[in-house]
Amino acid sequence: MSTIIPFLLQGASLGLTASISPGPLFFYLISQSLMGGWKRGAIVAIAPLISDIPLVIIILLLLGQIPAYFLPLISILGGLYLIYLAWSLFLKWRQYHGVKLVETGQLSHSLGKAILVNYLSPGPYLFWTLVNGPLLLQALRLSVLHGIGFLVSFYGLFIGSMLILVIIFSQVKRLGQRMVDALSLLSAIILHIFGIVLIVRGISGVYG
Repeated sequence: MSTIIPFLLQGASLGLTASISPGPLFFYLISQSLMGGWKRGAIVAIAPLISDIPLVIIILLLLGQIPAYFLPLISILGGLYLIYLAWSLFLKWRQYHGVKLVETGQLSHSLGKAILVNYLSPGPYLFWTLVNGPLLLQALRLSVLHGIGFLVSFYGLFIGSMLILVIIFSQVKRLGQRMVDALSLLSAIILHIFGIVLIVRGISGVYG
């Protein structure tokens, strides 16, 4: 049983690191928490639990056999989608600047967008191919319990830490509408920058 402890510790540390690593999903989570409150932010936070299931299964089956052009293409598509999201957020910010902004669409829409952000970002593919995938396979070779322990510790810290961020940013409204406006605009700008970076990386990967 003591052999499972290293996997629990590795999963927990990787989950914590993943939750606070700046990325497309991170900033989308912040923007949704600011505009729609903790419920909408929480929906975004749990999106990886849904989106990662097929992704992890496919990567585990194809680990080491993923075509070289796959990640650059995902990167380009992800960049375009992030720019679309950033532009949508900017239009909302410009329209409701100075007004209390609350998202009114169904929560399922935020979940769907968060899942798309996750799928169209190369980060999860790289992370599971280079880091988590090999560790999970190593744990599964020992036993199914080791594999489950690794996944539970990883997602427990990953999702749990993001939910804490959701609570923090959903309370920013108490600091005043100007602060909400400023952070909302900053989130849109950062998402736009991430989109451009992903497109450039993808093009470099295709033609590099």
